[in-house]
Amino acid sequence: MPLERLISARQLTIPVLHEIFQTARKMRTICQEKGRTNLLADKMIGLVFLEPSSRTLLSFQSAAQRLGAGIVFIQGVGSTSFEKGESLSDAIKVVSGYCDLIVARLPKSGDAQIASDASCVPFINAGDGGNEHPTQSLVDTFTIIEELGTLSNLQYAFGFDPLQSRSIHSLCLVLSQFENIGFEFISPPELMAPRWLVEQCTERSVRMSQSTSLAELKNSDVIYLNRLQEERFPDRSLFEKYRYEYRLTPEEIPASCRLILDPLPRVDEIALSVDELPIAGYFRQAQNGVYLRMALLAMLLGRNIA
Repeated sequence: MPLERLISARQLTIPVLHEIFQTARKMRTICQEKGRTNLLADKMIGLVFLEPSSRTLLSFQSAAQRLGAGIVFIQGVGSTSFEKGESLSDAIKVVSGYCDLIVARLPKSGDAQIASDASCVPFINAGDGGNEHPTQSLVDTFTIIEELGTLSNLQYAFGFDPLQSRSIHSLCLVLSQFENIGFEFISPPELMAPRWLVEQCTERSVRMSQSTSLAELKNSDVIYLNRLQEERFPDRSLFEKYRYEYRLTPEEIPASCRLILDPLPRVDEIALSVDELPIAGYFRQAQNGVYLRMALLAMLLGRNIA
């Protein structure tokens, strides 16, 4: 695979996706049959998580340990040299001397590129501010293709914070490569999809529309929801205004819907009663995260499974 670093979903071409998915299926078999392997027993993975995380952090920890790798980590800014004014570049240069690959969750858009440029070892962007989350887009597209058998010829609905959701940004960038697809963005008027994302997807012939109404979920094959990004709201009152207004209940789900996904954590965007539906795929989606991240770690470190 021609990837040594994963910074943006723009790097995830269709051939790269197919290769990663094939490896992820092998990793799933290993987990189900043996639980772990020693494929990376001689490697050390550095986890640098400067923004809160649970699923992404835990899935990378699980992935590394199931591959037999050791782990060194920084979690949170407190009690680190960042509080003393150390630059991101300097910190990453130091950490890259302690490990064979770095996975980083960073607070500002664009931080992933800065960190990757500073790293002397392979680098994975585990989310940089409100910009991108490319490993989540791998998990999402893998889940869709495993559940529905295709990524093409589908109508996708995205809510409820496409402006600030890095998961939505990265997923749209990957999906926009596929044929005959449409995107419906549903959100409050202040949180519409960013212009750069709309323009790039339109250039790739994706059918695009935006709405403030859940009624526009009609005709959707896949509904992909993410919580309102409370920590990124400049005005708390705006968050409070919409936090309960945008919520998916069974009554709002159209008959056309075949799959509901959410990168989690769920806050208010999906009613608990939706969990009982067979099309609710978000917990299966979370489980897939381990297999995809195992595949990515192995492939960036040049290890193959027969």
